[in-house]
Amino acid sequence: MHMPRIATMRARRTLSVTDFRKNPSRHMADAMGDTLAVLSRNKVEFYAVPPALFEALIDRLEALEGSGR
Repeated sequence: MHMPRIATMRARRTLSVTDFRKNPSRHMADAMGDTLAVLSRNKVEFYAVPPALFEALIDRLEALEGSGR
């Protein structure tokens, strides 16, 4: 019997693409700094990440690349 693969959710908050499209700025403000998983047909289509978090992630990646890893 084949078991379906369960995807890991990388966000605490989710909403549909349709809802996100109506007012992305409001949804990001309502998330209060959290990442949003935007779903299409109950699958993650993309993650909406606040600018400060995105910049911190990029800084961390650049630091890791610079350390020779």
